[in-house]
Amino acid sequence: MSAPTRPRRPDASMTLLVEVLERPLDPGYAAAAERRRAEAAAAPGGQLPAPRTRRRRALTALLAAVTGLVVTGAVLALQAPSNPSDRSQLVADIQRRTTEADALAVRASQLRAQVQSEQEAVLGGEPGAPAADDGVLVASGTTEVRGPGLVVTLTDGRGAAQGQTDPRDVDPAADARVQDGDLQRVANGLWSSGAEAVAVNGQRLTAATAIRSAGGAVLVNFRPLSPPYRVEAIGSPNALAASFALTPAARWLQALQDQYGIGVQVSTSDGLDLPALDAQRLYSARVPSSTSSPSSTATGSRPASTAPSAAPEQQESSP
Repeated sequence: MSAPTRPRRPDASMTLLVEVLERPLDPGYAAAAERRRAEAAAAPGGQLPAPRTRRRRALTALLAAVTGLVVTGAVLALQAPSNPSDRSQLVADIQRRTTEADALAVRASQLRAQVQSEQEAVLGGEPGAPAADDGVLVASGTTEVRGPGLVVTLTDGRGAAQGQTDPRDVDPAADARVQDGDLQRVANGLWSSGAEAVAVNGQRLTAATAIRSAGGAVLVNFRPLSPPYRVEAIGSPNALAASFALTPAARWLQALQDQYGIGVQVSTSDGLDLPALDAQRLYSARVPSSTSSPSSTATGSRPASTAPSAAPEQQESSP
């Protein structure tokens, strides 16, 4: 008689498979199913009441409708045109503030002229006082300049696109706009031709002037300008015109006119009036105390070159 065989113990690697085969339902689900069967047995007729799905569906549909109405109303409110009265009030406010700014600029110019006259009177009345150097005052932009000169007017071509930061790299149709680099080349060309003072749309150019662009607008002395751009230069009209025609800036303007349709007009004038720079920052310099002497100390405004540049020189080339 053979000895009874012991039942084979399942391999440990098969535990999960055996668990799935022997207990296909999770104990929690099994307990829930058992409880539901007990409730059905205790209910009249042996059946559970139908779940309240209709009420839930109605509530979901109502919430979806309310959300849709709210979103639609918000979109329509955003797309609705602004109130004409609000727009007119905003335009009137802008015009009023612009008028106030212009009046303050005129007042500042009057005060600047008064300060300059009093300064000259004080310096002229002291024995041994240095006389005001007109060349330094003109080059630094601290005084108004009147006289003959040359005028270069630039206008946007047809189909010029607005609102581009760097339009010639974005949209070919926007190449017809006058950019800050064009005005820089014109200003540098006028300086190199012998101009004594230069202004763009009434903004005086000095050694500290920056001609830049921001958001598609051209800024001169951090003031936004709009076309046409009128670049005025004080000097001998005929000499300026002859010298400017030989500069790379003149060739650049000719290329802009031929390729992009930008309007370029060069004319002479017998009476130009260039205002002084609105804001001036004065500097003072002193010799170090170790080597200073009573006669070597100097105080005054920072000297400016006689031919300041409107911007750092750029390599001139045809577009």
